[in-house]
Amino acid sequence: MTDGTPPLILDGAPRYLSLLPVEAVSFTSGRELDHTGAQLVMRTCDRVVPRAARYITGGARGGDALIGHYLAVTRREAEHVIILPANLSQTDPWWEPFLQVPPLPLAPRPENFIIIRMPAGTTYEDRNAELVARGNTVFGFPAYLEGDKRSARSGTWQTIRMARRAGKMNEWHCTALPGRWGRG
Repeated sequence: MTDGTPPLILDGAPRYLSLLPVEAVSFTSGRELDHTGAQLVMRTCDRVVPRAARYITGGARGGDALIGHYLAVTRREAEHVIILPANLSQTDPWWEPFLQVPPLPLAPRPENFIIIRMPAGTTYEDRNAELVARGNTVFGFPAYLEGDKRSARSGTWQTIRMARRAGKMNEWHCTALPGRWGRG
């Protein structure tokens, strides 16, 4: 601070770098994630994602699993909601070790996890809409830019578009093209 007074520190971060807490943060991410993309996701969770009472992920393998597991370990006090699609073929049950009773040392309490399975007959689009509906704000981690032909059938971009229409989109970061990002 320019007047020589030290900044107010909240949770180890200077006040001017800390975001105000929110009730619920939802995430959407691609299934394929390399080491560089994983590092980007974890740095974003550490530096940009606000403290929240609840974090909501989609339960798919890859990015959803990484985000859910990372936040369960680094933000143990929060509630962790996993919304599973009706079709479980692409899911990763990363949360199961946390549900042990008694809980693992330093692990979040088992009651901090809420697993919601979408009803039979619902689609991934329905699950994505549920992610947007349950969060106050949404962070997205698609692999490629929206206009890239590899993103043509991207559920991550579908969720980002839903969040934009709902006025809830916070930031998105491309995991395969580090450095490409946007707000809203």
